Amino acid sequence: MFSDVAAGDLLQQVRAHDFGADPDLEADVNRIDAVVAMDRLIRSAQAEQVAQIAHLHRARALAMHIWHGDASLSVIGEVSMARNISPSAAGTQLGLALALDHLPAVMQLFSTGAISELSARAVVNESSSLGIDDYIVLDAGIAPQLPGLTHIKTGQATARAVIRIDAEAARVRALANRADNRVTMFPDTDGVAILQVRGKAEQIVAAYNVLDAWAHGLHGVGDERNIGQIMTETLIERVTGIVHADAVGVEIELVMDAETLLATDGEGNGDGDNAVELTGYGPISPDIADELIARAPDLFIRRLLVDPVDGTLVARDPHRRRFDGPLGKHVRARDRRCRQPGCDAKIRDADHIHEFADGGPTIKENAQGLCRRSHAIKGQPGWTVRSHGKASVWTTPTGHTYISHPPPILPQHQPPHHLQ
Repeated sequence: MFSDVAAGDLLQQVRAHDFGADPDLEADVNRIDAVVAMDRLIRSAQAEQVAQIAHLHRARALAMHIWHGDASLSVIGEVSMARNISPSAAGTQLGLALALDHLPAVMQLFSTGAISELSARAVVNESSSLGIDDYIVLDAGIAPQLPGLTHIKTGQATARAVIRIDAEAARVRALANRADNRVTMFPDTDGVAILQVRGKAEQIVAAYNVLDAWAHGLHGVGDERNIGQIMTETLIERVTGIVHADAVGVEIELVMDAETLLATDGEGNGDGDNAVELTGYGPISPDIADELIARAPDLFIRRLLVDPVDGTLVARDPHRRRFDGPLGKHVRARDRRCRQPGCDAKIRDADHIHEFADGGPTIKENAQGLCRRSHAIKGQPGWTVRSHGKASVWTTPTGHTYISHPPPILPQHQPPHHLQ
């Protein structure tokens, strides 16, 4: 129904159509047509967004001949803050934009909505080993095959084409890719986290098979835990060296205002429902915290005193074993995650907002927690960051200004990062 409507007019046409006036069966057909049309509109908009990022990079690269900075890093920072996404996600989008500059036929399919962003990324990811001249050959050969393919099949078709074009480049890329090993952790909901391992396929498969076989063996002789629980707890036990997974040490941070602090005893206990933070993870419910406290053989409890107005950290109880660097610990406890607007990466550096080399003092009021990439972005030509009360104000080379507030430890005070 909407297949002949130009992408720019699709949203208005779909919204204006009276689906309720259609005959019953025809209404369902038209709604499916509308879903497909919206997919085409989304893809077209994503392609235009990518094209604008490529244009911005070209302009920034020219400017960097004068500024002597890193155009890519600067654009990543701009896009990250403008879209309120992480620098890592912005970097991935910039990589897509730059690669599609060399694949005009694939970009044309993306722009018209014939392929998805996932498919465009699959082509780019699988062809990263090719030289500029080889992109011309790939673009002409792969584009006609793409409409109608899923992104998985798109990646497979591209991989085969790349091997035909330059088998040696594909081999070099595979070696580099297999060496790119990492372990990452990110929080899920309700006191659950996900540990993700990227490594050589045969090693990961072997590790999985051992855990799977062990779990099925225990389950088969009467272990009441389910297979997933046995596999997970076995992994924790073998990695940490502890006998039982429930025996891990725990650090709990009890968040309280002044009134609550005065009502607690020396161990941080008191009346009321205090917010609870599991160090390295985030907020958990009081019931889950009680369970962890009851089980943990090595428990560290630290009290955090918050501002009664905005909920931000005022003071952090320093008493804990292996105590090192109270100011850095305070900054990390206060900021939680990278303070660049849009970034939620782990804090790697305690940064001087007003640079130390320019006379900035080493005090918590002049400190912010940043990840390594955001720290590098801050130092690029044309960028300025200054303090404004408890907030830091980031100004980009285009003049856009973003305000980053330290997150309140008590969630009801949560302020957003926002654009001025």
